[in-house]
Amino acid sequence: MNVLVVVPARGGSKGLPRKNSRILGDIPLLGWTAEAVRKAGLDGPCCLLSTDDAEIAQIGHGVGLSVPFMRPANLADDEATAESVALHALDWLAAERGINPSAVMWLQPTSPFRDPQSLKKAVAMLESGACPGVIGVKPVYRTLKTLFYGNATMTLAPVDVAAETANRRQAVQPLYTPNGALYLVRTDVLRETSSFFPQGSSGIAMDQIASIDIDDPVDWAIAEAVAAAGLTWRGKIAP
Repeated sequence: MNVLVVVPARGGSKGLPRKNSRILGDIPLLGWTAEAVRKAGLDGPCCLLSTDDAEIAQIGHGVGLSVPFMRPANLADDEATAESVALHALDWLAAERGINPSAVMWLQPTSPFRDPQSLKKAVAMLESGACPGVIGVKPVYRTLKTLFYGNATMTLAPVDVAAETANRRQAVQPLYTPNGALYLVRTDVLRETSSFFPQGSSGIAMDQIASIDIDDPVDWAIAEAVAAAGLTWRGKIAP
């Protein structure tokens, strides 16, 4: 399967300014994703960094990511969707290099601790033809009766008041939610649905560390502590 790997890293960030140009542990934040892609064997002409920022582009080059174009400004503001950025990369590859990948993998650098094995597993799952897309997910051990909507005064209302309440975690059938670490979808499905998680997608469950998603200074502090403690796949025997 010919997979386009897109690493999106725009310059603007409100929650943690310039997060995509920061150093995490011993390498740039971008380097964590670049290294996982190389270990998974997915680097090459169909692996690229999509950015609107010259400094981030330079950092990307330094960690081995291809930066064949600068992302247009209209795809780098707060209103731009991930799907539109991925489609821009697909259209550029088709127009400039005559390459038409059969699938797109979206790897946000703010999920630095995903492991290479999960990337390889996702491609194998999509190649099997059993699903239109694969998503990284994390389990939530709660029933719908203990998940709540909150109004303006934070009065809580259960998602499903009729659902059973389990007293032990082991008795709960886990729910799953996207963790932001991995999205892989067939190109034709992405073009048709404009979605990275079309109906019928499969999930790859990831642990708490692989599911860390950096949005603000607290997330960054947690990621620094995890990296310093060697708790990531880079701190263990590589898969």
